Amino acid sequence: MMNPFAYGTVVKGENFYDREDECKRIVDTLGGGNNLVLYAPRRFGKTSLVFNAIEKLETQGYSCIYFDFMPVFSPESFVRLYTKALSTQQSNLQKFAKTFISTVKNIRPVLGLGAEGKLEFSIDFADEKVDETIVSQLMDLPEMMAGKNKRILIFFDEFQEIEKLKDIHFEELLRSKVQQQQHVNYLFSGSKTHIMQAMFNNKQRAFYHAASQMTIGYLPEKDTVDYLQRNFSKKNVNASEEIAHYIITVAANIPHYIQLLAAEIWQNVETGSNITHDMVDTSVLRSLDMKSDYYMELFEHQSKSKKQLLLALCSSGKNIFSEAYIRKYRLPSSATLQRAASGLTNDGIIDRKGNEFFISDPFFKLFLKRTAL
Repeated sequence: MMNPFAYGTVVKGENFYDREDECKRIVDTLGGGNNLVLYAPRRFGKTSLVFNAIEKLETQGYSCIYFDFMPVFSPESFVRLYTKALSTQQSNLQKFAKTFISTVKNIRPVLGLGAEGKLEFSIDFADEKVDETIVSQLMDLPEMMAGKNKRILIFFDEFQEIEKLKDIHFEELLRSKVQQQQHVNYLFSGSKTHIMQAMFNNKQRAFYHAASQMTIGYLPEKDTVDYLQRNFSKKNVNASEEIAHYIITVAANIPHYIQLLAAEIWQNVETGSNITHDMVDTSVLRSLDMKSDYYMELFEHQSKSKKQLLLALCSSGKNIFSEAYIRKYRLPSSATLQRAASGLTNDGIIDRKGNEFFISDPFFKLFLKRTAL
């Protein structure tokens, strides 16, 4: 029987549960002709939420284009990857090529047959240096594709990574396009919440108040309990309400890690049995053993002050810059601690919800408790 718990991929169908209100807000905001910024810590199910919203919007007739900024590392890589994202959503590549030629002047489009005999679109930079002009022309392309009677919705994921393109003033350039375009709307999503909030709430930044804002938090535990019990029952396995809550607690109520832990339990539990605390603990240890080398290297790679902070966060993440917290956990000065927290946050190792910092990966936290404390 197929394991019903999925992790590391976009969750769809019956495995995507709750988030109906958040999904509706995305659909209503973009469908209503407005732009939206969505931020949530890593592994909270942001991308799955976005793809489920895309599915609903496409059934309403909108043309939706998803683009992940994470692989972008230069203007050239942006142009290549963004062009690919735009072209793969087109049913008529010859028409797209004509629109491309009339909009992007200095890059040659190439139409050819791919491995399966299908027509494929690519671009040839030749000796052309990718500068602001070329990027600006490319950013005009969705509006040209939309024409007068069509709406195109662009979904920019991990949007905080546009800082890699600051040499060509990408942030300011894109903001001007967003203001000018009449038939294109955008969703900007990102997992480095502090960077995203600064981009859209700082008066000195180009995207200040440029879009409606929303965030997603923890899923309601009752819905997750129902989801776990329903899926385990497919194998005639009983997950009591108490055990379901225990799985959620161990996984810090983060959707990705709930799925990961549940998948590990499913793989090893016998049909017709009851899940016990020992089974959950054994599955956690099995997961930790599989990633122990990675976790050890991750910890060893950190500076002394970052290691000290990580170990303190295993106990508490509230008011970490206060004198009482620094004294209690024998931490360095507040200034040094702030640099350590900033570095760990930028690397995605820790995150913040309100006034509380936490280790992003609850299994890494368990590893540290087990080996370094």
